[in-house]
Amino acid sequence: MSGLRGIPKDNRVELARDLHNDFDADAVGIWLEGFPSIPLGWLYRKDSNRDAVLRKLDEGATLTGHVEVQRRAGKPVKVVVFWL
Repeated sequence: MSGLRGIPKDNRVELARDLHNDFDADAVGIWLEGFPSIPLGWLYRKDSNRDAVLRKLDEGATLTGHVEVQRRAGKPVKVVVFWL
């Protein structure tokens, strides 16, 4: 357990291949800076940008971003914002 009660406003995340994922050989994990042992989540196979992310990672790019709360259909939803 990390001891983290919430995601800080000034957070940073890194997207990288999750080489330890037994279920998906092309898994892309999302890690909160300072907590490298447990991913916050993953890009799903159905995510339209996953192939582009995998290409960038295979080219040696470092992909970073942050978690923010956006309103979708009037409800707050946590999303990862990053740029390719």
